[in-house]
Amino acid sequence: MIDIDRIHAIVHEHLEQSLLNLDKESLKFDFKYEWYNLTTLKGINEYLKDTTAMANTYGLDGFIVMGFDERRKIFKEARFEDCGLKDTNELNKVIIKRVSHLFELNSYDIMIDGHSLSVLHIPPAWEKPFFIRNYQTFTKQQKVKKEYHQKVFVRKNTGTFSATKYDIDLMYYDRKNIEPDYRVFMNIFKVSILPLERIINIKFTVENAGKRPIAIVDYSLISGLSKNKECECPAAKIWGENGSYTPNHSSEIVQASHIKNFSVEFAIPENNTEEMMSAIKEPKVKKQLLLKLSNNKVILQDFKYST
Repeated sequence: MIDIDRIHAIVHEHLEQSLLNLDKESLKFDFKYEWYNLTTLKGINEYLKDTTAMANTYGLDGFIVMGFDERRKIFKEARFEDCGLKDTNELNKVIIKRVSHLFELNSYDIMIDGHSLSVLHIPPAWEKPFFIRNYQTFTKQQKVKKEYHQKVFVRKNTGTFSATKYDIDLMYYDRKNIEPDYRVFMNIFKVSILPLERIINIKFTVENAGKRPIAIVDYSLISGLSKNKECECPAAKIWGENGSYTPNHSSEIVQASHIKNFSVEFAIPENNTEEMMSAIKEPKVKKQLLLKLSNNKVILQDFKYST
């Protein structure tokens, strides 16, 4: 796992090379003049295109650095808050909603030679390829120009392109070379509804196949209610090794190469009770269990209702 000091050194080295007009291999390194505007569909699609391309490309860690125009050699102050989101956890939520599955992404604000820069760090991804479910391009008037389903992007030279069959084959080949720090699998084997208590209980297992222990600190159940509306149910009670407890009072540790059983009760928001009761039983509605780890990483698993 690369720490912040190493990330600072990597960015500083690429900046120096660029300012001196020296060519440097940068397959998984990209400068952006400013942050993506993640309050607009255009900005969201650009963000997804660039981040999934980094995750899909073979090789070591990927970096997208905001705050420097490599062609004009000029800086612009860049901080996470410029993207329009409340906190860095929401970067993952944008991916969860629109990408086939989640990949690891870290965000940092750093200072180099008096310049404020933002860095998106994307470690090597074992589960590639990642595809954007519905990728959109836009006209100059910010209207949707074209839509593409199941779109896969990859980095080539210093640009981002649609993946070819050869690129997809390379992604599967590269999976054999990656031993991730965090590799977690979930298996949901029972979902129960308690309508009077407005509770949904989910029983599942977590397998930690990575190199490091994980600590699960929070849980959420996410379900669509309509095409453009979804509901998030917070955890109300967790049944752990030492009995039951409410969220934020304890964490569950899963050691490397271990499997652990979980039982979590989720509270349905009062204003969404009827809609949620119907949605959870509907097979065509997408439902997901989200686990948050102590290092702010998240694990996501689709599931179906079963009595």
